[in-house]
Formats: sequence, C-alpha cells, structure tokens
Amino acid sequence: MNHQSEIEASTRPAQPAVPEPSLRSSAAAFWLKYFFQNAALALRLLARGEIKRVFRSLHARIHNKVYWLIFPLVAPGVRRKAPLPAAGAVKLVTHHPVAFASPDHLAPYGTMYNNSTNRRFVLLLDRIVRRGGIQNAPAFLDLGCSGGQLVKDFSDLGWRAVGLEGSDYSLKHKRAHWREMAGKNLFTCDITKPFHLKLDQQDLKFDLLTAWEVVEHIHPNDLGQLFENIRSNLAEGGYFIASTASGPSIQDGIELHQTRMSNREWREYIAKRYSDLEWVDLGLQTHEYVRYDFGEPSFLVYRKVAAKSEPKPG
Repeated sequence: MNHQSEIEASTRPAQPAVPEPSLRSSAAAFWLKYFFQNAALALRLLARGEIKRVFRSLHARIHNKVYWLIFPLVAPGVRRKAPLPAAGAVKLVTHHPVAFASPDHLAPYGTMYNNSTNRRFVLLLDRIVRRGGIQNAPAFLDLGCSGGQLVKDFSDLGWRAVGLEGSDYSLKHKRAHWREMAGKNLFTCDITKPFHLKLDQQDLKFDLLTAWEVVEHIHPNDLGQLFENIRSNLAEGGYFIASTASGPSIQDGIELHQTRMSNREWREYIAKRYSDLEWVDLGLQTHEYVRYDFGEPSFLVYRKVAAKSEPKPG
C-alpha cells in the first residue's frame, strides 16, 4: 500500500516544547477562541447555502443539554434493573504510562479543557449492548478520555468503565473526574504502545470501546499498534466507535492532527487490514455521537467478529 497517497504525514518531525505560560492560558480565552472559530465556520456554511448543516449543529448542542438534564432522572432506574460490576480492581499493564513523545502531551489542550459526553449516546449504547444478551455488567473503554465525564456516565449506569489518556495533565491537576477516579477508572497510558487491562489478574475485555477525535492525532507509523490495541482489548461482539477529523489542528505552532484522512479513507484503511472489524450501522444520528467535526462529521462504527484471516501488514 502506498501510504503517501492516503496519509498526509510521512515523517515524524521533532516537536518543540511548549512554554509553560502558554499551557496556563485561561480556559475563558480558549473557549472564546473555540466559540469564534465555530461562529466563523457557521457563517461560511451559511454563505454556501448549507443551512441544514448549521441547523443540525445547533440541534445537536440543544439535544445534548436536554439529555444532560434527563440522564440523572433515568440513570438510577436503569442501574437498578441491571447487574452491577463484580467486585475487584482494574489494573493497567503498560511500559509506557505517559505518551511523552505525543504532540498532545507537549500541547495538551484536549485534556486541559475537554470533558465531553453525550448522555443520549450513553443511554442508547447501554440499551444496544445489553440487548445483545450480556449476562454480566458490560465493560466500556474510552481512549483519549480527557476529563473522564463519559467514563463517569457509563459507570453511573452500572458499567465497568475505564478511560485512558495519553497526557498526565489532568492527573497532575486533578481536573474534572481525575480527583476521585484516578487509578480506579481513569489511567494515563500511551495508546500507541502495547497495553492491556486486568481485573483480578484476568484480562478485561470491553463490550464498547470509543475514541472521539483521537485516531487522527496518531502518527501513521503508530496506527498499526493502535488498532492492535483496539482489537486485542475488544470483546468478540463488542463495538468500536470513533469520530475523526481531516482538517488541521495547530496549537502553539504544533500540528496535533498527524494522520489526516477522510471517512472513506479510514474505512478503506480498516477494511484492507482488519477482517475482524465489521462495519455496522447502529442507527445513530449525528447529534447522538459524543464528539465530531462540525464542518465534516465523520464516524467509524465497527463490531468485532471472528477473524477471517490474518490482518495484512503495513
């Protein structure tokens, strides 16, 4: 396969260290910048006549807030009807507890500010996964978990929920849910290096594994190990769901999106290599996903099946 034609990045440039004062820029400034960027994008889309896309984005934001209020009302009932996780502590096994070489560790804007969830997504996937006949409490793994809100929400429904984050910023600063969930549900880990999770010395496999705007942050040379980690930690019949972005993301002069591919290119990449990942349609609407690029919604939804053959190298 010619990676040059499908993947923009082909070398791994040295990344400059980010000055500490830059990392301490206020959350207010960050979110103001984020707001104006999205407002500018909305205006460009309106100018091109893409009114429906702007409407869908506004609808998604309103929908998310509505379910933020609904979730605490229905979660206790869902939890009471479902089996609770068995007693035991989750242990992360890795030789790479922090992604020191990652641009997202050098400029950790995602883990500094993000704490995304979509409680409609949580409720829907709880229903879909339990409908598959799981007898015990299902298990959830979120790669690039940032503040851990999505992990917390699945935990509140009685799942065994785990989040991995490459940067240790949130751990050090006890941001969001790291104060109470670090070392129990939330761990730091370089997801481009081999890792696995154990529950009382037994390998823990996950019924749902997500990666929201994460895979494009991975260097092309590391995609193979990333997908090996996804497949080895996913239970047979489990779902892998991700969102991707193909545009640039530059913070403090550092390009965070190291692999920029369209949705079609990602699906081709996976189809050529991993016969045990089967594309599925769960009927989710755009506004029901956790995160996505406003200008280019792109989702990967797969179920792990018995492998038909060994994945192709490359």
